[in-house]
Amino acid sequence: MSKKNADHSIGYERLLVHFSDVQKQSPKGVGLKRTGGTIALQFKVGETRKAYGCSSTFTYDGMADALKKAKKVAEALKTIDSETKFWEWYDDAILEKNSIKADLLTFGEAIALVEKDFWSRPSRYKRKRDRLNPSDVSCWNVTYGQYYKHFPTEVKINPGNFLAVADKFQVGTKTYKDCISALKKLARIANHESGLTKLNELKTIQVEFKDLQTITLKNFLTWRSTLLGENGEIHPRANLDSRKRWLWAFSMQIVYGLRIHEVFAIQNLEKPFKTKDGIFIPSLNDSQNNTNIIVIGELTGIGTTTKTSYRLARPLIPPSCPNLIEKLEIKNPMLPTSQPKSFDADNIRKFYAVRARKQLITWKAPFTQTHALRHLANLNGMTAGISQEIRSQSLGHTPQMNESVYKKRQHTTETLNLLLNSNKQAIDLLSAINEARSLLEYFPSSAPVLSKLLSKIYSKDESEIVKLLVLDKQ
Repeated sequence: MSKKNADHSIGYERLLVHFSDVQKQSPKGVGLKRTGGTIALQFKVGETRKAYGCSSTFTYDGMADALKKAKKVAEALKTIDSETKFWEWYDDAILEKNSIKADLLTFGEAIALVEKDFWSRPSRYKRKRDRLNPSDVSCWNVTYGQYYKHFPTEVKINPGNFLAVADKFQVGTKTYKDCISALKKLARIANHESGLTKLNELKTIQVEFKDLQTITLKNFLTWRSTLLGENGEIHPRANLDSRKRWLWAFSMQIVYGLRIHEVFAIQNLEKPFKTKDGIFIPSLNDSQNNTNIIVIGELTGIGTTTKTSYRLARPLIPPSCPNLIEKLEIKNPMLPTSQPKSFDADNIRKFYAVRARKQLITWKAPFTQTHALRHLANLNGMTAGISQEIRSQSLGHTPQMNESVYKKRQHTTETLNLLLNSNKQAIDLLSAINEARSLLEYFPSSAPVLSKLLSKIYSKDESEIVKLLVLDKQ
């Protein structure tokens, strides 16, 4: 998988990408190999190079653990000159056969070990975690804290309490699946084999899913007009400024496929953005800016982190509404000014999503899930003939995610529009040049128009197009 895809991959595919990165960090002479749900160390003792178990699971934590062990093995192979002594050391230092079992640890002590490990490791997107960042604090609470709070902290670790906490959540739900994952983490880091064995026996397949909403562009535009009073009168005390601001935020989701919080992390709304490699991206409100590329930063206006960190995104405009940017007033940035009143990390992290949903309900929108707009943007891009690779990059996920999830969330009306009215993918540049040369034989005076048109379509300098058009005459 390419680095570009790795930046936007999620779930199990990100686990695979991360393992590939960890493998590259292994010391010379000792490699890491995936063996089902565990990791083995590959190295040579005597005349044979083989894979040996190291008691590390195929998880983010297990990978970090396996890498540490690989470095220990690399050092031991240099200093221990007897195979017998080496394997005695391996049993003790790597497999920890002679280590004290976790029966002496309390749940509180084990939780402290998990928390220490959590804050010492970077996030999945390789950003250092910060105890003052509400997104990181909330991530701990959501991933571990909400489950660990049910443990009696002074009690010694035991399988019974693991199962008692698991029973508090409904089997078959995502919450139950995440709970078991958190409990396994606790059992692994505490080296509690009997607890881990009991947890491994539980079935964690998710069978209950939330109903996902869909929305058509026509329905959104109708609702927007009604809310602004374009289809009739509105209440005299209606806050029109607030309505315009939130409608602009929702419109940005439709045009760019953004997550709602990412709207509040755009870096070039009213001023150009200079990238690390010195490229200037024009401001969105620049009337001369025809590409309308936006820059999504790492942090939102209230300090929470964006899901996929820094990226660029392009408009996804359907051929049925070529003036969508003008219709939705995209180039007139109007960010909502709402600010969280609570300093609770979980409330701050979810602030934009919760506030947006509240506005949708208050204003009787035909949908309440803002992600429906993100999926609509993907469909708009599909009907415009924009490749899945480009759409995925703009939306901030992988083509695999787009294929497996986003294509399934389609309103029937939009699906029919996609099947009947979508544009074909543009032909490659050289094929277009050959077609243009054929036209020039009959209309030689059209060269300036053709070169200008092709330069716009293929984002090439017009002088380069002219050279290609006359190449066969030189």
